[in-house]
Amino acid sequence: MSNEAQKTIVSAKMDALYDAIEKAMPDEARKADVLARQRKIHYDASIRKGFTADQAIILCTQTTFS
Repeated sequence: MSNEAQKTIVSAKMDALYDAIEKAMPDEARKADVLARQRKIHYDASIRKGFTADQAIILCTQTTFS
């Protein structure tokens, strides 16, 4: 395969990848909204339990028990 053909194929693959990413953006935005709400819940719970704001910031990003 010629170098020019390879460049064309790579370019087409990149275009398809970018198109797929664009199509996924609405779902990504919904996912981000849910994650932000979840982190806020964990942050608020940490504050209620007496952690400082700095501690709560760290804890709200660690939402599993492992």
